[in-house]
Parts: sequence; structure tokens; C-alpha cells
Amino acid sequence: MNGKITSFFLVLICFTSCLEPYDVNITDYEDLLVVDALITDEQINHRVYLSRSIPNLDEIPQRESNALVIITDQNNEEEVLTEIEPGVYETDKEQFVPIIGGTYTLTIRTSRGIVYQSTPCTLLPKIDIDNVSFKAGKEWNSDETMELQGLNILVDGVASEGNYLRWLYEEDWQFKTPFPTRMAYDFEIDDWVYITPINHTCWKEDAANSVVIHSFANQNAATIKDKKVCFVPSKETDKLTVRYSILVKQLCISKEEYEFWNKLKVTTDDVGDVFGVQPFSIVGNIKNINDDKEPVLGYFQTGSVDSERIYIDRSDVTNLGLPVFSRYYNCSVDSFKYEDFPDQTPLEIYNKFVLSGVYNLNDAIYDEDTGAMVGFLLARPICSDCTLTGTSEKPDFWED
Repeated sequence: MNGKITSFFLVLICFTSCLEPYDVNITDYEDLLVVDALITDEQINHRVYLSRSIPNLDEIPQRESNALVIITDQNNEEEVLTEIEPGVYETDKEQFVPIIGGTYTLTIRTSRGIVYQSTPCTLLPKIDIDNVSFKAGKEWNSDETMELQGLNILVDGVASEGNYLRWLYEEDWQFKTPFPTRMAYDFEIDDWVYITPINHTCWKEDAANSVVIHSFANQNAATIKDKKVCFVPSKETDKLTVRYSILVKQLCISKEEYEFWNKLKVTTDDVGDVFGVQPFSIVGNIKNINDDKEPVLGYFQTGSVDSERIYIDRSDVTNLGLPVFSRYYNCSVDSFKYEDFPDQTPLEIYNKFVLSGVYNLNDAIYDEDTGAMVGFLLARPICSDCTLTGTSEKPDFWED
């Protein structure tokens, strides 16, 4: 969960008409409950995040632990959530499966004995995505000093007159280090050996924090074509260097919700980030049942999800004539020849620079005439170990 008060806006999958934002003066409240709660028709462990508000964005919010968190459906069946870590409460996907058309209410009893409750929220039907595609495009950087080249991720679809849509996306990408460890010293055989490159290929992930919405109100045709969901710069990031995947999620929202997100979008356009400001004046559908004047920062959201995942390879990017981020930028291998360390053995040099963690061994240096090993090619860890910025564990969904 984001370490700022605006964290409750993260990972909003699909809203219902239960959201009723309104303005309120909260200057007299310095310790407010912050709720980030979402359930969908996906068979997953849904989570509710609870914390307390902070007066300064540089501070770390206090997690709201030891609370009793319950979700009740239209039949008064209750799901009691389990606290899996401080302030994080989770449903059991085997026991709790929200259904389209179902109505759900969130109740929170804090360790202080204060009870908060949401308005009942109905899980609305989803609207299917027709197609997700990509095209070459351009976009200005955040301070509008440079026009960037890259890919526009686009969505096509058909809705009904009066529908309101919002899109979120999750990005995952594969990348490789330019100078991985290819050699090591085998103490059992007392010799240098070549090995399968270590920590050469990794993955990273990122989630949307922007507001992408669309209204079909007062439109004759409820179709959408080439709706821009996001822009991926090709030269300024390593996302497109090997293989990139994006999961686009299409959300059906109400008019009230659309107006809320539109208001938030207008508020944050100058900042360029939905988390760049603190929307203290926007309050959701959760109240203190004994004191409705106490603001609660956060929302209980329910909804269904339609999603589509696509993959984009480096060749797809270069075939469009787009520049690609250089994996070798600011990376190089340094030569360490034995002759430069006359008082040390090769193994002592290896211990001093490699086993100490200062460098990683990329390869050996060989004499052109004799073929004898005369030194090392060493690379800084950031240029040889992909786990420093990513994970070597392939995502479960990943397709090669």
C-alpha cells in the first residue's frame, strides 16, 4: 500500500453506484481512518487496507491493526476477514466469492471500539473489451520540455448509451543485464569454470496510478475506438528492451463515480500523478455509525472486471522505427590483469574484488598468443545482477 494518505486510491478495480463523493471541512480532524477496500467477481483473496491519516506526505502512516473487518452480503451472510499483516485484511477466496448483482456492505470495528460502515453496494455487470492494441505515438514528458517517442496502448469496445467506463492497467516486463556472471572459481576442483549466466534475466512490474475515463452520455453510438489507455516511452525505460506485457482492466462505473474521477483528474492534471495531491475534500461511502460528522477517507468498492492481456516484443517496437532504451547505458566491464597486481595471486584478486561484492565476474581475459588466462573482466553488480532491480521469478501468467 502506498505510504501516503492518498493510498486508498490505489488498485481501484471496478466501482458501483454506491459512491457518493462530497466536500467536507476536515481541518479539525488530524487522525482519520483511511480505507482502501475493493471486492470484484474475481475468485481471489480480496483485501481491505486500513491506516490512519497523516498531516505530512513525508510521514509514514500508522497501520490500523487488530480491527474486526466484516463483509456482509444481501442474504446477511458474513465474511470475517483475516489480518495477514498490520493493517491488511483478507478474504478467503474459497469461502467468499462475490457475484454479479450481489449487494455487499463493509463493516469495520477498530481496536478503539469505533464502528464504521459503508452503504450497501451492488456488484454491477461488466462490459467486455473488444480489443487491445498498440501503435507508435508521441507524448510530452512531465515538465513538457521534451517530446518522447513510444507506444500508445489502445482499447476498442462497445457499451450502451449512458455507460461510464474507466480503465486500469498492470505492467510486467522482462529485462536482461548486459554483463552477467559467466565464470566462477570452483574450490572443489581448484580451477576456473564457466557457468550458466547468473541473474541474467528478470522481471519487473508496475500498476497504473492515472485516471483514464470515458462517458457515453449524450452519444448516439456507444462505441469506442483506439481509446488511449497509457503511453510507454521506448527510449527512456527498460520496459520494451526484451518483452513487455500489459493487462488492461475495463471498469463499468456510475455517473457519480465518473464525475468523481473526472473531478480528481482535473485536480491532478497539473501534477501529472493521481497521488501527487491529497484530495482531503473528497470523502466516500463509509461513515462512523455513531458520528456521521466524522470524515472517513476511503471507499468500499464492488464491481466486475473484464480484462485483456497483450505481449509486445522488442522487435515489434523496432519494426515501428522507434528507438529502444540501451541496456548498456552507463554500464561497462573493467579489465583487471594479473600484471597490474604483482603481489597478489589470481585467487586473491578474485577474493578482493568479487567475493567481497564490489564486482561480479563477467568473463576472463586471455592472452592472444598463448591462450592463457591473464586477468578478469569485472562488472559492477547493477550491470550484472538483475535481481537488484527486479525479480528472477517468472510471473505465473508469463508466456515466452
